[in-house]
Amino acid sequence: MELPFPKKKWSKQEWDQLRGITKSKMIALLNKDTRWEFLGTKGSRYIYRNSELQAPFDHVAIHFHPKERYRDQKLLRAILDHICWTRDDLVKWKVIK
Repeated sequence: MELPFPKKKWSKQEWDQLRGITKSKMIALLNKDTRWEFLGTKGSRYIYRNSELQAPFDHVAIHFHPKERYRDQKLLRAILDHICWTRDDLVKWKVIK
C-alpha cells in the first residue's frame, strides 16, 4: 500500500531537537495546526482528523502520558511523516531552530 505522505529527511541537528519531543508537546502542536481537527479522547488516546487526507490516513492518535518521550524513534518518525509537518512549521512553532 502506498502512503499518501512523503518520508522526510531530517538533519542530525533537527533530529536531535525532535527526538526529545514529549507526547504532551505533540498534542499541543496538533492543537495549533489548523489542518488537524481534535475529535476527542478514547482512554489515553487523543484522536485528530485531517480532512485533506484520504481514509484511512486521515486520522492520527497520540497515546498520552504526561512528560513521556517517544521511546521508539521509528514510531516518532512515522508520526511526523503522517502529520506532514514541514521544517518551516516546526521552526515557526519553535520546536526546532
